[in-house]
Amino acid sequence: MNKTTIIFCTKLAMLNVLVFCFTSCKNTIKTNDPNSSNSNDLALINSNLERTASKKNPDLYYGVDTRFEAYTKEDIHKAKTIYDFLTKEEAQQIAYINSVDVIIIKDNEQSRIREYGTNDRLTPGQLKLLRATEHFSHFTIRTEFKEKNTENGNLEERFFGPHITVVPQKQAIYRDGKESLITYFRENSKESMNVIKEDKLGAIKLSFIITKEGTISNVQHDAMTTGYSSLDDKFIELIKNIPGLWIPAENSKGEHVDQELVFTFGPANGC
Repeated sequence: MNKTTIIFCTKLAMLNVLVFCFTSCKNTIKTNDPNSSNSNDLALINSNLERTASKKNPDLYYGVDTRFEAYTKEDIHKAKTIYDFLTKEEAQQIAYINSVDVIIIKDNEQSRIREYGTNDRLTPGQLKLLRATEHFSHFTIRTEFKEKNTENGNLEERFFGPHITVVPQKQAIYRDGKESLITYFRENSKESMNVIKEDKLGAIKLSFIITKEGTISNVQHDAMTTGYSSLDDKFIELIKNIPGLWIPAENSKGEHVDQELVFTFGPANGC
């Protein structure tokens, strides 16, 4: 073999090595190519994880209480003026009263059963209407008045409309405590929250009766909806199956009586 042939063979061998290395590197790079099926799968998994991590339900409110602000029949019978239904701070805002309307609420709406007045003292008709209310009754006292603007001294039109529920002398009590009751609803509804989409959630009210025997009855979808029927149904189921015992409500004679309570659920900033 002459010198020229040896040089040619050497170059050919080196070229083969370079081709092999290039092919190997290309194949290695292709494995990590984002267009490959494995990379697509990995990207999809990462995307799903990021989406799941970023999805966050709104802050939630759970409550069990009377429908509106609670007043006993005895308190209502003692009332003489609208100030018996207002806070001290609210009373201080009133400079002049235009009108006072006592309105009975039925089916979550203001009814036509009402009595009108023109000053802070409740009229005989208003007193009669209020004293005729029974447990489970609801009413509002809409007071339209003028408030003095502290900056310019002008009188400006305002109104108060407290909503009130008539309750027994002693209200029904959950033996394990209210916080335990709320924890029961929160913990047992977690899985049902998966239906919530993009923070879209409404509030719901479900009413039920604690009977004079301390049992739960008459669970009803009272008002509004979360926007998800499965979630609404879940809370109805949870109310029907509340564990533990209730101490029944009592009237002024110490007799056990039924009491209505309302479960409320929804966004914390919307309940």
